Amino acid sequence: MNSGLRKDASVDKPLSADTGIGQSGLDFSDLKNGFGLFAQVCTSVEELRYEMRILEGKSFQFNIKNSTDLVHEGAEPGDEVFSLEFGQGNCKATMGPIKTKPPVVIFYVNKETLYDLVKGVLYSSVAQMGGYIKYTGNRPDAMDFQRVFELFLNQFLVHDVQSLKEAQKKMDYSGKVKFGVIGGGQAFHFHSNGDRGSSLIAYTGIYDRNYENAKKMALTYRDGVMVPYENIDEMLASGIDAVLVMVPHVYHVEMVEKCAAAGKHVLCEKPMGTTVEGCRRMIKACKDAGVKFMIAENHRFLPAHVAMHEIVAKGLIGDVLMVRAYEGVNEIHGLSKSGFWKGDPIKAGGGALMDMAAHKFATIDYILGSKVSRVTGVLAKQAVFLPEKAEDNAVAVANYANGAIADIVVSFTQKTIPYNSMEVYGTKGTLLENHAWTKPVRLCSFDEKMGDQVQQWIEPEVEHLPFPEYYTISVRETDAHFARCILEDKEPEFTPEQAMNVITAIHAGYLSHIEGRPVDTAEIEKLADEERTIEILERLAPSIPIYKNLPEVKKVNPIGYDSKRAAKLMKDYDLSLLIAASPMNVYYLSGLPLLHSADNPILLALNNQYPNLAMIRAEGEGTLIHWDVYKSAGFHSWFGDTVGIESQAEVGAALQSKIREWGLAGKRVGVETTAPKYLIDALTEGKIKVQLIDADEVFQDMRLVKTPLEIEYLEKAAEITEQALKDTIAIVKEGVTDLELLRTAKESLIRHGADDWDHLTLTIGDSDPEAPGTGRAVRKGEIVRLDFGGIYKGYVADINQHVVVGDVSAEADKLIEGLLEFQHYFEQRITPGVNMKALSDEALSWYKTTYPDGIAFSIGHSIGLQCEDQHIFGVLGQIDRPFEENMVFEIEAWEPYQGALIGVEDCYVVTKTGCRKMTTMPKNILRV
Repeated sequence: MNSGLRKDASVDKPLSADTGIGQSGLDFSDLKNGFGLFAQVCTSVEELRYEMRILEGKSFQFNIKNSTDLVHEGAEPGDEVFSLEFGQGNCKATMGPIKTKPPVVIFYVNKETLYDLVKGVLYSSVAQMGGYIKYTGNRPDAMDFQRVFELFLNQFLVHDVQSLKEAQKKMDYSGKVKFGVIGGGQAFHFHSNGDRGSSLIAYTGIYDRNYENAKKMALTYRDGVMVPYENIDEMLASGIDAVLVMVPHVYHVEMVEKCAAAGKHVLCEKPMGTTVEGCRRMIKACKDAGVKFMIAENHRFLPAHVAMHEIVAKGLIGDVLMVRAYEGVNEIHGLSKSGFWKGDPIKAGGGALMDMAAHKFATIDYILGSKVSRVTGVLAKQAVFLPEKAEDNAVAVANYANGAIADIVVSFTQKTIPYNSMEVYGTKGTLLENHAWTKPVRLCSFDEKMGDQVQQWIEPEVEHLPFPEYYTISVRETDAHFARCILEDKEPEFTPEQAMNVITAIHAGYLSHIEGRPVDTAEIEKLADEERTIEILERLAPSIPIYKNLPEVKKVNPIGYDSKRAAKLMKDYDLSLLIAASPMNVYYLSGLPLLHSADNPILLALNNQYPNLAMIRAEGEGTLIHWDVYKSAGFHSWFGDTVGIESQAEVGAALQSKIREWGLAGKRVGVETTAPKYLIDALTEGKIKVQLIDADEVFQDMRLVKTPLEIEYLEKAAEITEQALKDTIAIVKEGVTDLELLRTAKESLIRHGADDWDHLTLTIGDSDPEAPGTGRAVRKGEIVRLDFGGIYKGYVADINQHVVVGDVSAEADKLIEGLLEFQHYFEQRITPGVNMKALSDEALSWYKTTYPDGIAFSIGHSIGLQCEDQHIFGVLGQIDRPFEENMVFEIEAWEPYQGALIGVEDCYVVTKTGCRKMTTMPKNILRV
């Protein structure tokens, strides 16, 4: 079997022959050479050079202990000490401690574990290493180093998938359930470690939307042969019996339904789902398909909890009156990343209560043999201060149908190793459980069945080991139970309905916190009947108080960008990634102030030297690449993921890193036709290539329908512009020059609240409207056409008005009256669903019939971040599509007159039943 490791590293300079890399893994018996190799690869491989930026100025020390005992963390005789120092884009390896700067993290690891790490046997996160590796310093720093270390190991993977397929054909899977894995994240290590050597389970395939993740997991899997699949349908058709679903919670429904439809039994990680109605869909899909379905709730199968269930069932502590339960972990590193799915109310279903109380509710329900009837919840953000995230600490008091009450406390903020405990108090005794104890269960019973042990504390024999080994035991039991259910054709003891009850209880806790009252689970079930439990999650984050001593991060909200609409358009256009490079679209997607009307337009002026890119993925999630000197990017942007760069070259490295991270090799990526060469080169000539798609229409579609806030800004821009028109008209008289008119217009716009002006078009008689400011003076009888566009918060108005000193001919008045009728014809007929092109053709036909001598033309253009965002009907361009609610657009109509054009233009917004004029000034020619 191929080990999945290759002999040479992909570095610019050839490595020496004695690098210690063999087909069976990296041999670190020569530790000095091994650490030197790490430094060389990090400095030579562009991918790692970019990632090293997060470690800039930091050093890490490794105390390699000869003893397997890591309790004594100080250096002992025979221990080897190595250090790695990151700075100025380089990594330097040193024997012994670094004397000039103390390390941010010191790792304590024995040689055996180090060998396992570099061979991929122990390929796990800092949090999961637990007893295998100890460290001092900040966990975030340790995890940042882990990321670079994993990328270093990836350089040695042999991406020979065909050899895995050939090797798998020789495997004997008789008597085992063949599982396909969906999701190549760290969670699989719990299952692979727990099921190592299983006589019931074989993991034979893995799918991840990021194919690189799937390949990495398959190539480092050491307990059999696992084939990575780029297409989920291909894996489902590969002969597997069941699937293990381990994706972000919001995708559970989609994956479970798909796998059930393919006839595969489904084991899905907890929590079951983000909404109760989603849980119902999963249950129905599996029942309809006749497949077995279980949630992988490992606490339900932990031997300690099984023993507690049996003790209560035997009546040894009588009727249970009260339960106290606690679970604490440290998830602050992930939760503090804006844009990361963990803790996002929609993607994760909530925070600590959803993530960990799911364990507690499932276990307590099992031990009591009863169901939650009412929950009172209290939530807080005490370490994570991102306003869009859910709670990091929570307390839930639950009433059970059998009369018992439970106090459940969960925390994402615990600094020490994960901790779990439970206390069960009954009428005849007390039952205690603690994951940290070697013997995890203690019982004191007054029941006569205890014999000579009555009223004594006893510790039943239960299979258990403290953290992290209890994960291995509990996951092994969970997975084995489900496998036996498949092999023996029986239903799981932990039913999907019981798992759904857990989600119902958690939603009751959330609604209780939001509304400040106890909530019955029956109320949640009624909301689920109406498919409205998602509304609880939508209300969650704003309801959670932020600890008063934390500096709150005030993230701005999107103005026009709508992630749901963006996700739909991405799906409609079959795009995996959409990249904006033009300043206007970067601003629209991300909020980075790149417009010429921004407070400091230097970002616009330097955009070519220090490029800015805004990217959205298929789910509408955004990433901003920006000039690193601009430290306020994270404040101005509503994108959670921001990446600083200092040159065009770094843009390419950042793009390549993100495309690899997101698994977009070969996928369809949309870019503007005006995309710069450095962007095109990075996507087509880099190590990872994509399919480039013209995305101009995507951006046009995205910006065509306005949000309520955009409409508010456009109305304000119109109001300011109309005031500027009035102020300018007030100074029109014989002899006034266009220079004076322009000066008044500019002063008025700024005085009334405009950020800037988009255009100040001005015609006196037959003068050039696009070249005002020549000193042309107004003469009596000449029509002065004013066409202004003020900008408010980036959004543009476009309004015209005609004025004349003295009298104007009846012909001009008649032309304007006809044009107003032409405009009104459109206005009366525009409503959602009416086709733009068809209405334009119809209106023009009407005008020619009504005014056979007229030669009018119409222009209809959407308006927003620029005056003419997109021509939607008329002579300058038409779109064959219906109007939609909240489209904002101009209706213009023009006729030639005395060597110039006169006409009408007003701004409208489509409503539910028609359209509403946003401008207010009458368009008849004014006399002064």
